[in-house]
Amino acid sequence: MAQTPDALPSEDGSAVDVVEAATQSIDADLESKTANEEAMAEQAADENVKQLEWVDANHQEFRGWLQKTAHRMDGWFGDTNPNEPARASLRVMMDTTWNEYDGTTVKPRVRGKIKLPTLENRLSIVFGDDSLDDIPSDGGVMSDDRVATPNAEDRRFDRRQAREDNSSLALRWSKFRRAAGIDVDLGVRSDDVFVRAKYDKSWQLSHDIHARFEQMYRYGSSSEHTALTTLEFVQPQSQSRQIVSRSHLYYAHKDQEDLDWSSSLFQQHALPVKHGTAELSYGIYTGGDIVDKNPNLNTYGPYVSYRQPVWRDWLFLQGDVSYYNNKTEDRDHHVALFSRVEVVF
Repeated sequence: MAQTPDALPSEDGSAVDVVEAATQSIDADLESKTANEEAMAEQAADENVKQLEWVDANHQEFRGWLQKTAHRMDGWFGDTNPNEPARASLRVMMDTTWNEYDGTTVKPRVRGKIKLPTLENRLSIVFGDDSLDDIPSDGGVMSDDRVATPNAEDRRFDRRQAREDNSSLALRWSKFRRAAGIDVDLGVRSDDVFVRAKYDKSWQLSHDIHARFEQMYRYGSSSEHTALTTLEFVQPQSQSRQIVSRSHLYYAHKDQEDLDWSSSLFQQHALPVKHGTAELSYGIYTGGDIVDKNPNLNTYGPYVSYRQPVWRDWLFLQGDVSYYNNKTEDRDHHVALFSRVEVVF
């Protein structure tokens, strides 16, 4: 018996319905998967925002506590002036250095200051590692000298030494800061009671050259005499680039007299980045000791230093690479790496 024409459309219609149903099912699965992925992405984004908000909130809370503490201490000495409030600042750093002779060393460092304007003599409290006041942050120093040299047990981190280095506490007298450029510190670092005076003077020369002279002298009951002389010339090349020539003369006298010199010539760039300004420096370093009034060239080589804020405007990363020798310690030219993570409150 022949098939009626009406049967064919019925079969074709069933096939089309099946295809459409399958297509709709696939589309529904894709939409559901996409919706789930979007929901997961939104949830992850919300968690990241919450984490960032938690970090910012804790940083701001600690910063606020520092300022309240400074204001409270300022009130101990008289009536506070809202137009000249007390201020506190704190730097927390973790330095890591590597070279093939000393290996890897890690050194935590802290430096803080509390300014108390109610005191007539302009006293401030400074605490932490006081050597940070004399070390330039833009490189151009002996990377090997920044190493916390391992002790006899060859530990990468010397807890006792780190505690002593960060234990400095001093009163800074800045009455003559504006008039004469002099600061005087009276303090203690571990078992070393010290007095420290620092003078700096800046002036403008021809050819748009800015000059700066700085003299530091420190006497400690244990460390005895230390002096550091700095002479620096800076000539801007553009709004974001300058050439710097910086020379140091370092004197120490404890059991014996030591006199060292160093000089660095480098170019420095200020680079705009997301959270502020980055600094790129590169140049040549030379240095040595002075014996019987005769300077010796013991160290020379190139270096590069880079520092920038990351993630937030109060978090900084710094990396230095140098290629120096050291004739005094019989070291050939070698690569030395220095890194610093710094949080500013």
